[in-house]
Amino acid sequence: MCCFVHVFMLGFDVIDVVALLLMDELYVESFEIKNVKTLRGEHLSRAIGRLSGKWGKTKFAIKNSTKTRIVIVDTKIHILSSFANVKIARDSLCSLIMGSPAGK
Repeated sequence: MCCFVHVFMLGFDVIDVVALLLMDELYVESFEIKNVKTLRGEHLSRAIGRLSGKWGKTKFAIKNSTKTRIVIVDTKIHILSSFANVKIARDSLCSLIMGSPAGK
């Protein structure tokens, strides 16, 4: 129950949180942008923009291709899925933070 409330408070949808309760292999990973690269001001804003993409297309593409649920809150990123899928999504998000263009 505590895990249910914690994951809901991170910003995930209720359906995703219920799936966490029903499936044993789901995993939540959280990290901050500053853990990947120290950014300030406009550079931080551009990194968040690269993560979201125009109209959320980049985040949506990563979510669908890796079968994950991603929540970006301020400078924190939360990923919900199986361990292998979380690793793939985290690697792609980290490359975007480091400055890789969204098409790469």
